[in-house]
Amino acid sequence: MKTIKLELDFMIGPIVKDVFSISKGTLVTGVPQVDENEAINKLNDRISSLYSSFYDFDGTSACSFNYQRAAENKNSLNELISDLIHKLNAVNDGSYVLDNKINVDF
Repeated sequence: MKTIKLELDFMIGPIVKDVFSISKGTLVTGVPQVDENEAINKLNDRISSLYSSFYDFDGTSACSFNYQRAAENKNSLNELISDLIHKLNAVNDGSYVLDNKINVDF
């Protein structure tokens, strides 16, 4: 059984894609009902964009997490994550389990 890990990281996720698809030329989960679900992938991208917007860059290679911006958007982020988990559970035919590592305590 496949494990799909959920975590928040800059420009990645929350769905961790750890399998390279030669036919698609990109990373995927390896679970077709997730990889081919447009609604799940759009929501995943939306969450990734929102979370990544919490990072500030100073013009060099350094970046910092903007806790104020994150706190202001915490409820929206939580709602999107809940929606994603609901959608993932809805398409799960028993071929995978979710490993939710997401923590939005900021």
